[in-house]
Amino acid sequence: MEFKVSDLLNLAPLQNAIVLGGERFLNNDVSGITIMEGPDIVEWIKGGEVILTSLYSIRSFNDKEQIEFIESLARKKVSALVIKNLDTDISNPLVGAAEQLGMPVIQMSKEIPFIDVMYPVMGELFNRQVKKLQYYKEIHDRFTEISLADKGIDSIIATLSDLIGNPVALFDRNFHCIVSTVPYLETFELVEKVHFYEETINIKYPHYRQIVKYQEIPNQKSHQIVVPLETINHIKTYLLIGEINKSLEELDFIAVENSANALSLELVKQFAVSEVEKKFKNDLVDELISGKIRSMQSIYEKANVISWDFEGSFVAVLFKIHPLTETSYSKESNKSNLLDRSHAALYDAVNHYLPGGIITNKGNMVTVLWKVKKKNEYDDKSWRKGVQKTAANIQHIIEKQIQDVAVQVGIGNVAESIIEISKSYKEAQDALDVGEKLNGQKSITAFAELGIFRLLSQFDDPQVLTQFIPQSLQRLLEYPQSNRTDLLVTLQTFLECQQNASKTAKVLFIHYKSVMYRLDRIKEITGINFDDSEETLSVQVGLKIINFLKREREK
Repeated sequence: MEFKVSDLLNLAPLQNAIVLGGERFLNNDVSGITIMEGPDIVEWIKGGEVILTSLYSIRSFNDKEQIEFIESLARKKVSALVIKNLDTDISNPLVGAAEQLGMPVIQMSKEIPFIDVMYPVMGELFNRQVKKLQYYKEIHDRFTEISLADKGIDSIIATLSDLIGNPVALFDRNFHCIVSTVPYLETFELVEKVHFYEETINIKYPHYRQIVKYQEIPNQKSHQIVVPLETINHIKTYLLIGEINKSLEELDFIAVENSANALSLELVKQFAVSEVEKKFKNDLVDELISGKIRSMQSIYEKANVISWDFEGSFVAVLFKIHPLTETSYSKESNKSNLLDRSHAALYDAVNHYLPGGIITNKGNMVTVLWKVKKKNEYDDKSWRKGVQKTAANIQHIIEKQIQDVAVQVGIGNVAESIIEISKSYKEAQDALDVGEKLNGQKSITAFAELGIFRLLSQFDDPQVLTQFIPQSLQRLLEYPQSNRTDLLVTLQTFLECQQNASKTAKVLFIHYKSVMYRLDRIKEITGINFDDSEETLSVQVGLKIINFLKREREK
């Protein structure tokens, strides 16, 4: 669609013109044409012009001055220099400099008036501009119709692909494909990013090119154009165009820009709808987890509006975001940005594994009412194992995306009906609280697996628990020798290994005789009778309390 210098040579007045230099730059775009009346023309041109001249105004210039003049025209990105040779010779240095700087030099017949060249060029430029505006209006109207008809992102992407004759895809902020017109555009191997590419400078949206490989097209590299689209809250999506069938041309760029506008509006609309829906969902879940259900009929009616199915059994699962370092929250803006990114990434990850699930987020927490199936009334391990495995996968995703935060998980017990969801939620909260104290901010803790540690969530002052540490263990804690820690670790490992000394030695990576020596010292200091099941149980509980209180002090 652009008018090129090569098109200029096809006009009747210039069909016999001679290209003196710069023939490889005949694809320069032409945006205007003017006559040079004096060397000060450099001050008035904007770039892209073809300059008609007889060189009369610079007839007194020596070779150096002519080269400097050509350099000034090149800096303004003049498309070509068309010379009508009257009485002034066209110097070789002038032609050489123009060719070196990417400016074709063309000699036209001296019998042809400049006006006979100017009028056809101006007519061509005007006609092409009109066609471009007409095409812009047609494309704008087409995408506007799609938006008004609420046909959605899929229709916008498909329409763009039809218009430009190339496959198109839209990716989310994590570069997961939202929609694609061909399957192979969803996955590709990046070879190189090209941040400046002259042939696509006409796209008004910030963009970049990249060279990629597709598995479906072996031994061939392809170009892609990537247009980042930023919506509300700085959430980005990426419009990706694969130049598989042909390179994009000027009219294709018009289609890309209009599709980008339509996509941005559609994404803003979706964001607004999702915010309203999110509040509705949060309010509904808040009513369930608080246990203050006003009306069961009202609950089911609200659930139907958002297509939530409350039939069956559920377990409350909480995902909590923790900053890993103080520097993560050093500035308020950093804190807000980190939380926003973390919440969005976590919500997306959970939704990826539980599409259509009952998921809400508030503060630094994502709450999931996880639908589970039990084989029988005594079955707890199978569903719990599945939830824990999926939770670990979600943790791994967030760890790869955002290194400054950790995700902790708390899992309640099964609620056989929505009436019991508040109890499961409270259990998940206790699992989070105790799990953090026992195993840190990356723990996945099920309330059912806490055992005696369920009691820990019942004490406001953890120091009260010291009264449950048996006297025998207290004596070991008060033992003044430097190897006290080794003895405590050996005792705990020995009990965890069901009092198997060989296994304890392997776990601790020490010799069997060292284990036996330490156990003899422990018996000597504490008087523990390992054959007394009640006494060993109280020691095990005491060791857990010691570890619990240690974590409390380190917080």
